Amino acid sequence: MSGLVSTPLRLLTLLSFVLVVAGLCVSPGFFNIDEVVYVLGLDGFLRTGGYAVENGYGRFGSNDLTVWFLHPGTDGLASQYPVGTAWLGAAFFPVFGFRSLIAINVLSGVGTLIVTYLLAVKLFASQKVGLLATAFLAIFSFWSEYVFGHWPHAVSVFCTALATLFLFDALPRAQGAFRPAVVSGLALGAGMLFRLDGILLAPGLAIVTILWAARPVSVLAGGAVGMAPMVGLLAATNHAKFATWNPLSYGASGGGTDLASHTGTVAVLLVALAGLVLLRVLPVDGRRLRLGLGLAVVVGGVLVLFSPLAPTVWKLLHGTWAILFDVTAINDPRPGVVRRPDGTLSFWGLPKKALFQSLPWLGLIGYVLVAAPAAVRRGATMVLIISAVWALPFLALSWHGGLGSNMRYLLPLLPGLSALAAWALYDLAGRREDGGGLVRYGILAAVVLTFLVRRMAPEAVWPMQQVYATWIFFAVLALALAVGLVRSQPHAGRVTAVTLLVAGAAMGVALSFGSSDLETSQRVRIANEHRSQSLESIAGPVIFYGAPEHYANAIGQADRLLAIPYPPGSTGTLDPRLLEAACAQGYRVVIRVGTAVEAGLSAERLTALDIAGMTGHDQHYEIGCD
Repeated sequence: MSGLVSTPLRLLTLLSFVLVVAGLCVSPGFFNIDEVVYVLGLDGFLRTGGYAVENGYGRFGSNDLTVWFLHPGTDGLASQYPVGTAWLGAAFFPVFGFRSLIAINVLSGVGTLIVTYLLAVKLFASQKVGLLATAFLAIFSFWSEYVFGHWPHAVSVFCTALATLFLFDALPRAQGAFRPAVVSGLALGAGMLFRLDGILLAPGLAIVTILWAARPVSVLAGGAVGMAPMVGLLAATNHAKFATWNPLSYGASGGGTDLASHTGTVAVLLVALAGLVLLRVLPVDGRRLRLGLGLAVVVGGVLVLFSPLAPTVWKLLHGTWAILFDVTAINDPRPGVVRRPDGTLSFWGLPKKALFQSLPWLGLIGYVLVAAPAAVRRGATMVLIISAVWALPFLALSWHGGLGSNMRYLLPLLPGLSALAAWALYDLAGRREDGGGLVRYGILAAVVLTFLVRRMAPEAVWPMQQVYATWIFFAVLALALAVGLVRSQPHAGRVTAVTLLVAGAAMGVALSFGSSDLETSQRVRIANEHRSQSLESIAGPVIFYGAPEHYANAIGQADRLLAIPYPPGSTGTLDPRLLEAACAQGYRVVIRVGTAVEAGLSAERLTALDIAGMTGHDQHYEIGCD
């Protein structure tokens, strides 16, 4: 097994060095509209010290200028996203410029490597498991793709992992539990200043606190004290932006932060928390009451399947299958989600994968469930509870996150799940002298095979990611369960060998997929960076109509505006009042060919622009005035 791991300092330093160097080399281009809005918020803060993003809205008043995620506020348009990226990005800006948000993510990535190692050591008291967990996260997952982007997913992963680490430190303490709990709450709240989904960690941490904390009241109070100032900052900044004290507001109704869309999930969590509190306060001799309560939960769950709530339950089950196991089960009516002839599903041209399709090595967790000793099983149960609670809203809504190659909303689960898989692999490999070698052979075989498929059978690439990967996950899961059940039998050695080989293959597949996802995102960023640079030659004042990520040159330029048909998911119709007003005020309106076709513009209104490198699907036109 020694060949698979190194010293903690050596591995963490090497991986951190790679992240920093790569962060200096990656493209600063935008991947999607979300990243544009984050940077618009940063630009507005740099220029005014406030949160207003003008983008011509005050001049023209068109919703097309909101680029979907800017909302009218107290001083004009403002980014719907929290202010953390604007605040910290402004501090980084003198050194990194518009790479500041990437630099923040890289720094968070380095922190996440360290915290993942410490989290695994805290759970399993093994440096080698900690090293393996770090390797699973950094090398055998899609996490690194988000370290090299503008949107703050890497910050969210770091903050949630840090909050979990300090919570686990507080749980066993009979004395002094309050202080680490405060730090846990502070880390969770700090993450919410960048991404509001950090709030999803709170109920999971509360559940494990109620179940296992030596001083649950002290831990819960400490967490609340730590979160309070961060939530207060969110409320204050939302009031400054949108005149609302709601800390979770995006400045508009609806969307993922609207509690009305999560009423079922909230109800389930409240009932679960009440039941757990009851379990905790029951007297020690109340075993019959505990068993009765457990039986009532089971019976209640069965009865729900025959109640008016049954459709909600089946919807949750379908979402679980689609988001975790098989992405082709997703039903998304938007034009960018297209069923291909081979049965796979294209998400705006990308082969998105369910979580277990991206990371088939997660099947190793089956071994933890059946073979781990009590201390390990307790830590694993905590991680799985936190993961399930975090994922619940996305499963209930079958929400996959839009454009992308993987399930980005489940990124914060990866440090904990990596730790569980690392313990399983380390324990299994330790049962054979050639354990490490078998894993390496599996990794190498899978990497070579996936490379050959890409080169020699490209038509199989999509099924490989969206179909065969599910089979690999189930193969790892079945073998992990089997070897856990027969580990004391005479033939267990052979089953262990096969399990290690297949687990290694699953790791190789994940490495291949993660590398491909990173390459794909960089290709998109480079293409968008090239488009923006090519279109800088267009003289203003000008309105660029279409995907904002193509027009980064407009950011920070008062005479260059961004527009996209409103509302999101609309048929592509341009706002005629904006076109008329633009002509009246001397603004050119430039549009990409695909956007022009979707808008139904007649050829007579379009004048082709002769711009180097902008031909074919990148051809741009100027819309003439009537």
